[in-house]
Amino acid sequence: MGEERKSRLRITSLVLGLVVLTCLAPLQAQDSESSLHDRVTAEIQQGKLDAALADARLAVGQYPKSSELYQLLGVVLFKKGLNDDARTAFRRAIELDPSIPQNYYDVALVDLSEHRYDVAASRLESHLRLDPTNAQAHLLLGRAYHNLNRTLPAIEQFKKALALNPQLPLAHYHLGYAYQSLGKLQDALNEFEAEITLNREFYDAYWLAGNIELGNNRLDSAEKLFRKGIAVNPQAYTAHYGLAQILMARKRFPEAEAELKMALAASPDNVKIHYALARTYQQMGKSADAQHEFQVCATLNARQQKERSGIAGAPAQP
Repeated sequence: MGEERKSRLRITSLVLGLVVLTCLAPLQAQDSESSLHDRVTAEIQQGKLDAALADARLAVGQYPKSSELYQLLGVVLFKKGLNDDARTAFRRAIELDPSIPQNYYDVALVDLSEHRYDVAASRLESHLRLDPTNAQAHLLLGRAYHNLNRTLPAIEQFKKALALNPQLPLAHYHLGYAYQSLGKLQDALNEFEAEITLNREFYDAYWLAGNIELGNNRLDSAEKLFRKGIAVNPQAYTAHYGLAQILMARKRFPEAEAELKMALAASPDNVKIHYALARTYQQMGKSADAQHEFQVCATLNARQQKERSGIAGAPAQP
């Protein structure tokens, strides 16, 4: 083989090698981006948030056009309570790729955590236009609507969530709460009972269902619900107070007194509970104790009236 031909072959081989390296470069960069993504994800799952944040910042510095990495940075920032920075990261992720539904969902979570329900609702609407099958997003949108006093649209979203996932935690509860706000108490009761069946450790469904049954004068059913609620959360005052009302109606005053005292341990400035205890003492013939509780009621009412009028905490006048 002549030297000239060997030279041409070496040049051709070099050119082909450069072409191959050029073709492989994007794949290697993508692998590196994927590796960073996996590393940060693993650190989040392990609770290593400081390391995750450092690596996420490094990742977006190396790949500033990656929507996925900005989304991951936002997740870490949100978990660390840096809401403003998290919101900025999620918005950047949306700018880089508006077609990814998760980014709208994530920034909505930040807004919901700050009770910015109108903004959160808008983000969730955008998310659901891209992914209408997300039951949790329908539930969160319903909660946002309900907090904006848009009860009927909220009910629609809760129903959509349940249609997608009939066992979605808290969906029946929130639907029941919305029905209750409209005065549809039987519908509300049905939903609270459905939540209890699915989520036996969720306290609020018990006492709300118990209150409805108490209002319907179905005392046996109400008592069972209140007692089950107390078993789930003995420190919560509402079920103790509800049970005390039943015991008072049945003239079991010493038991009612005990329940009211437990309720006051959890809510010591609750006027309704002090008043109920005063009436219980009256029925038990404990006049001095009753008078003391009535005086507590008067003091608390006066304090609350001052707070409502803006007097409490106001600077002294010269």
